Amino acid sequence: MVNFTFSTFKKILFVSFPVDLGNQTLENNFKIIFNNEMKFFRFAGDHLIPNSKKISFYKSVYFRLKSAFSLRKNVLASTKDGNFILFQNLSPALFSYGNWSRQNAIIVLDWTRSLNADTYGQKIKKNIIFYVHKKIFNKCFKILCWTDASLNHIHKVYGVNKSKLYKVPAPFLIKELSIKPRITPIKPRVLFIGGDWFRKGGDILLNAWESILKSKCELTILTSNDSGITEDVKVYTNIRYGSAEHNKIFEQNDILILPARFDAYPQVIGEAAAAGLAVITTKFALGSSEVVQHGISGFIANSPEESIDYLEELLKDHSKIDNFKYAGYYLMQHSFSADKIRKIYFDALGLNEI
Repeated sequence: MVNFTFSTFKKILFVSFPVDLGNQTLENNFKIIFNNEMKFFRFAGDHLIPNSKKISFYKSVYFRLKSAFSLRKNVLASTKDGNFILFQNLSPALFSYGNWSRQNAIIVLDWTRSLNADTYGQKIKKNIIFYVHKKIFNKCFKILCWTDASLNHIHKVYGVNKSKLYKVPAPFLIKELSIKPRITPIKPRVLFIGGDWFRKGGDILLNAWESILKSKCELTILTSNDSGITEDVKVYTNIRYGSAEHNKIFEQNDILILPARFDAYPQVIGEAAAAGLAVITTKFALGSSEVVQHGISGFIANSPEESIDYLEELLKDHSKIDNFKYAGYYLMQHSFSADKIRKIYFDALGLNEI
């Protein structure tokens, strides 16, 4: 058996998996927050190649197979060196199976293939992929979950013992996002960010804009597809995450609304709170309760449609908008600093001496 000791830095190999924009952001955040404590390997990095169309499932599998040899080589070397392997999501753990052990493999995640169905009380499809994933989850040493929803889901659906499941914060970069709250103007400015238009509830917001919201606020939308959006809405389609322009858009708005139909942990709600915006979203944005205190720093609606009702309510009360801004800003500063995130992760991994 490999003897795992952690008296020095760089005893963790973080295997990132930048399969989409959200995971690319998380990869970057991990590299910045844990730069002094982890080594890094990017799995299936071809997902980062610029493209005008969404990558198909089959091409995505090809990217994973193409990267599998190098992945397995790095994971095996790290295992032999007595390192922990921290996998971003399940896929890199699956493609390197056999080259890590029960004592050193950890997965960090907020999502599984069956989480959506479980959230809505639907029947979970238990095909061969389900049972392969179940085996990987149960073979791992630990699983770090960003939400209670994902932790309870993995225990209930995949049968993972709760002693292996740990709750950890999402890796927000508060220092780079921190913008102190601004006083709300006479006509509040509302922001929506979402590339997956339907899943994020963009259609619901746009319908409400045309029927009831247009006279009450200004609206800015960051998305990958601006088709069907009216001319009286500010639309941005090519804003680079973390750029000066990206931060300026946060600074120029007062309320973020995300009427999500489903989102495991939309990073944007935490980013918006850290940038001094009030936040309105739904309980189907499963990480919402981690960064939004309902009625204190924002609203968590029971449905996408109800989020519009909350927006109407909030637009009538500028003092409440300002209060929400400050409450959300200070919650993010207190709960998601880099030092605090590192401590919680190392506590979960048993690496307190690092």
